[in-house]
Amino acid sequence: MILLEDVSVRFDGVAALSDMTFEIEAGEQLAVIGTSGAGKSTLFRVLTRSVALGSGRVTIGGQDLYSLSRRRLNGLRRRIGTIYQAYNLVPQLSAGVNASLGEVGGMGSLRTLRAFLTGPDAGLSERVRAALEEIGLADKAGVRTADLSGGQQQRVAVARLLVQRPDLILADEPFAAVDPVTTERVLETLLHLNSEGATLVLNLHDVEIARRFPRVVALREGRVVFDGPSERLTEDELASIYAGDPSREESARNPDPPFARHGNEGAIRLTEGRDGVSSH
Repeated sequence: MILLEDVSVRFDGVAALSDMTFEIEAGEQLAVIGTSGAGKSTLFRVLTRSVALGSGRVTIGGQDLYSLSRRRLNGLRRRIGTIYQAYNLVPQLSAGVNASLGEVGGMGSLRTLRAFLTGPDAGLSERVRAALEEIGLADKAGVRTADLSGGQQQRVAVARLLVQRPDLILADEPFAAVDPVTTERVLETLLHLNSEGATLVLNLHDVEIARRFPRVVALREGRVVFDGPSERLTEDELASIYAGDPSREESARNPDPPFARHGNEGAIRLTEGRDGVSSH
């Protein structure tokens, strides 16, 4: 379980998070929404201890995150998988080697160095090959990630997660720069990892995707302004959450049709009960 208690973060005197308190159960699916600058990315930085706290306490798995020694913190971080809009790949390395970096947490220093120095598609483990196969890039294992499309690069980042098999996945705007087909495929893979026990927390710009999750937390000006089941996320609630956000207001006036929601292939639906979103 993850527990945030009265967490506050300030940058240059400006509050990024203010007195934030909520918990995330192990194995939960959680969507975090809010305007740009609401504190969503700062929240993710707190959960990886990548930013200093002004006040408050963060507990992960019963451990006080900000009291851990450097060694124990590194051990905890190896169990956290991250995926970002910017992909965080090494462009000069092949897709296969980038995916294999998900194994780094379990490697010694010599093997880690070798992972960076080996040529394209050299010595990839079966787990890496299986991950690339699962996300549909088995034929791109030896291609430099710099030569891949944005959608393909995002899938390589997901393959890295498949190799890592983390306990906690933090996905920060993972669909912002990819097409609808890639969005469906990436979401399906993240849900697969969740079904195997990983806690899944997504920072989302797309409210329609957030509605598919059993629980939504909304931030505004660094504070939690909504925390509950997605079915309670009414238009009135959204109007309050996104008040003054021109992109959201434009979206409300000219809504885009939901992506890939017809037919059965690749569709994602919200199941009843605690299991949350599942792919079918």
